[in-house]
Amino acid sequence: MTTTPSPIAPPGPAAAPDAQALADVGVLLMRAGLALSEPETALLAAGYEAQNAGITLLYALPEARYVDPALRFRADARIVDWAD
Repeated sequence: MTTTPSPIAPPGPAAAPDAQALADVGVLLMRAGLALSEPETALLAAGYEAQNAGITLLYALPEARYVDPALRFRADARIVDWAD
């Protein structure tokens, strides 16, 4: 029997992000090639811990451990002759 995890409440607007969250969000934004202002980065970092915990909870169920969470679009076209 699996237990239901407790819901994660996002931090309120007064919650200040910690230095590690700011560093993590900064690295993610840099790798994505996005340049945000300091207030925008701080806003993302304030919610980063809750978002990261939520993503971790997605994989907490043993049944979901190896499930692919996204649908994939395969661009390799197959030409099928319908005349046959």
